[in-house]
Amino acid sequence: MTIKIISVIFAVILLTGCSNKFKTDQFTPPPAPIAQGAKAIIMMAEDGQYGGRQYFGSGRMLSEQTQAAVSKHLSNVAMSTAPNLHTALSDAPTSSVDYVIEPKILHWEDRATEWSGRPDRITIKIVVWDAKTGKSISTSLERASSKWATLGGDHPQDLLPQLLENWSNRVF
Repeated sequence: MTIKIISVIFAVILLTGCSNKFKTDQFTPPPAPIAQGAKAIIMMAEDGQYGGRQYFGSGRMLSEQTQAAVSKHLSNVAMSTAPNLHTALSDAPTSSVDYVIEPKILHWEDRATEWSGRPDRITIKIVVWDAKTGKSISTSLERASSKWATLGGDHPQDLLPQLLENWSNRVF
């Protein structure tokens, strides 16, 4: 009997460690549905860092994955060339953009999970700005952690597609 109980406990622990975890800590939905014909631009996110180490290219990965997720819902999505949000919002009327989407990396932790048992973690914030008014219409704080039962090769960027799909399905 004791062996069965231990086996069940071990199986439960093993199964819970075999899946990535996704969580929304904060979400403010847009006040009105965003039309499929709307035009949006995605801001280039700054690279993430953790423990004094900068993860070069992580900002571009987040922005590109955000563009991919938004493109499933909107027919006209582009990457911004503006150096900052203020410039993007100022340029929006001349380029007939309806929304500026600003993804930010708050936490980017790439761990050697296969031997340390410590999962990769990311936390991102995504703000959708109304380009006409310059006001935020939706804010979301999303986080994810990788499974700890891994054979290697998992990284924080591997969590982005599912995390951003979950977010975009709520916004659009």
